[in-house]
Amino acid sequence: MRVMIAGADRTDVVDLATLSVQDAVGERSTARFVVSDLDGTLALQPGQVVELTLDGAAVFGGSIDRIERRRPGVAKPCRVLGVECCDWHQLCDRRIVSEAYQATLAGDIVRDLVTKYLGAEGVTEGAPSTIQDGPQVVEAVFNYVPATNVLDSLAEKAGFAWWIDAGKVLHFVERATYEAPWALDDDDLVNDLVVIDGREGYRNRQYIRAGKDLTDSQVESFKGDGLTRTFVVGFPMATQPTVTVNSAPQTIGIKGAETGCDWYWNKGDPILTQDGAGTPLGAADTLEVTYQGWFDIVVLSTDEAAIDERKVAEGGTGYYEAAEDEPYLGSLDAAIQSANAKLRRYAKLSRTIMFNTFEPGLRPGQLLEVTLSERALVGDFLVESVELAAAGGGLWRWDVKAVGGEAVGGWVQFFKTLATRGQAFVVRENIREDQVLIRLVQTSEEYGWTEATPVSVFACPVASETLYPSTILYPC
Repeated sequence: MRVMIAGADRTDVVDLATLSVQDAVGERSTARFVVSDLDGTLALQPGQVVELTLDGAAVFGGSIDRIERRRPGVAKPCRVLGVECCDWHQLCDRRIVSEAYQATLAGDIVRDLVTKYLGAEGVTEGAPSTIQDGPQVVEAVFNYVPATNVLDSLAEKAGFAWWIDAGKVLHFVERATYEAPWALDDDDLVNDLVVIDGREGYRNRQYIRAGKDLTDSQVESFKGDGLTRTFVVGFPMATQPTVTVNSAPQTIGIKGAETGCDWYWNKGDPILTQDGAGTPLGAADTLEVTYQGWFDIVVLSTDEAAIDERKVAEGGTGYYEAAEDEPYLGSLDAAIQSANAKLRRYAKLSRTIMFNTFEPGLRPGQLLEVTLSERALVGDFLVESVELAAAGGGLWRWDVKAVGGEAVGGWVQFFKTLATRGQAFVVRENIREDQVLIRLVQTSEEYGWTEATPVSVFACPVASETLYPSTILYPC
């Protein structure tokens, strides 16, 4: 094992018996070790680059996150430093993304993030490319969210996996093709093999509380009373309505922004308002409003076979219910797809295997082919976590945890289904359908301000009775 800190080889002052590296699916890799600072001159500080290699192969790359300084005793002036490190994913945690895309491949969005945000931190795309194209994204809006959230969202909906390796190379690839370098079978020498059957995360009825979707075209009629100027339709309006009075077409404007129209509306508002100059509708008048509205999306997906299996085994209803909020899913179909995907994964009792091995190569996210006839284990297992630690005698041991993917033909089929279930999707992070992304642009003078520096003052146009938004004029 070789330990490099800030470009210098520090293996000689690291207690290798204390060194460990933890890595898990969807989590940050961490490394911990103890350093002996014999003369108090070892200038370690958070942010310094740490690289760990074993037999020339990189096992960790990142930076120091935390240092704990200790002195064992008065008679022992040697200072002991407990060092904790995090991997390069923290670079994505600290960069905020404000971008919008339309009709763009998921992989092209990731490449754009590397170009605009992560490249300046040293993150690159591998050669040959480590970023696959993936499905098309119909629309993606990221309203000041960490790059980590952007990559997580794209990967989840595309059925992909992403990570940044020890060399700062970003990978965005289909999980179904990411296989372990070796298979586990009866001939492998693994130690302390444990098989656990349980129901952690199990569900057979999945509720999804999503965002809002468009109704079919609605037609609603109202009668006047000689006084009323506001009429409430059944749904908040999502599209500009068509309005007639006694079958005569009426002009429509945006409430608070336009004037001179017969009626006014706002997106997301169920109230249609008559212009103050108009004559209130009488009892003989008929107002007809045609529009599409918003409705809240709540879906329930069930696995009837799984429910029956639990009913026989446990009695009662056999229901295992779970509810999750996914407010940025903007269609009923997307919510149903999400609920079904969760049942495909979780409507089976879980099977977990744990073992340790001296054979390197396994990392979280890999698909490990398992064939153990004695334990009746056959199929693909997803490597969930790997921990590297010293085993004594110069040996290093990997403690591995992997979970079964029996549902719908195993993990390979599950990931392929995720990757192809829509082929095109919408992503909205931290922004609703009725909001607009506003990007802040900072400018500066290279040499500072002087009296002679020309200054241009820009002001946002403010809507008024004589000024309102149009196709060529926008607020800010």
